[in-house]
Amino acid sequence: MSENHEATISLRWVIPFMRVTGASPTDIQILQREGVTLKDFANPDTRVRHSAMMELLEHTVQRTGDPTLGLRAGERFEVGDFDALEYAARSCANLREAILCGARYMYLMHGAQESRLVEEGDLAAWELRITDEVPQLPAANDFALTSAVSFARRYTGQRNVLREVHFRHAEPTSASEYTRIFDGAEIKLNMRHNALVFTREHLDAPMTHAHAGLQAAFEMHASTMLERLRRADGIGGRVRQLLVEQLRAGDVSMATVARRLAMSVATLRRRLGDESTSHSEILDDVRRELAEKYLADMSLAISEVAFLLGFSHVTAFYKAFRRWSQGVTPAEFRAQSQRR
Repeated sequence: MSENHEATISLRWVIPFMRVTGASPTDIQILQREGVTLKDFANPDTRVRHSAMMELLEHTVQRTGDPTLGLRAGERFEVGDFDALEYAARSCANLREAILCGARYMYLMHGAQESRLVEEGDLAAWELRITDEVPQLPAANDFALTSAVSFARRYTGQRNVLREVHFRHAEPTSASEYTRIFDGAEIKLNMRHNALVFTREHLDAPMTHAHAGLQAAFEMHASTMLERLRRADGIGGRVRQLLVEQLRAGDVSMATVARRLAMSVATLRRRLGDESTSHSEILDDVRRELAEKYLADMSLAISEVAFLLGFSHVTAFYKAFRRWSQGVTPAEFRAQSQRR
């Protein structure tokens, strides 16, 4: 791992595709390599690396033999798929405000996609730009634009407003499906960005779920989620990930973490300080969370839990755990968890 930290995408992005195709054992294997299990689907805010998502999508297109998979998944977009981002945007007064609101919180769904609204003359372009170097599959471009169209139609009730649809890829996945889905709008291929182009007056279309009070509440929730996610994706989040990986090896020193991040110890200390945290605070927090998880697994002896957390002696683990839990010992915590 280095300073070039790869963007991540919410597991929610996968759900519309799996709604269409189901999940195969090989799909699950790709996700498992990223540390994602079936249980993580109960928490769709789990994040997966952008390149791994593209690998999964490429595999699924090949497995199904369906180049139109992105179009089909975008049409199967359902209420709530995009969670806080969707609820905040759909509660806005009109489509313009909804697009701008979605742009503020796009990171919640896709860390490498940027939503922009460009208004020039009588036309407006809703651009969906990719901000990293991970190659995008045509199916990913199809999904981005089709799900955007599905959102706008569902929450404004309007159709037949598109003038142009811009795709980054050079060949259509299905010319007939493009005509059907995009109401005969002019299709432009090999463009710099994916985009929907329509008249500016369409931006004033009222949202069918507009509600100022709910919009404020949903946006506050989305803002809180975004702040938490950016902290996790910052240098502190990267240190946390490395410490989880290093615990079993027993080398969780700041020097080792700094070397893995290709920076000096002084730089790492400063960067963590900028995020109001430290190496020792993150290590303590990681150990505490993992300790509770491991202690709930009755197949692990308490001495094994101590080893997994990188403690050299069980007594050191007991001392740390009692500090974390206001005096409760690991054995007492285990007994309490079994009674719940």
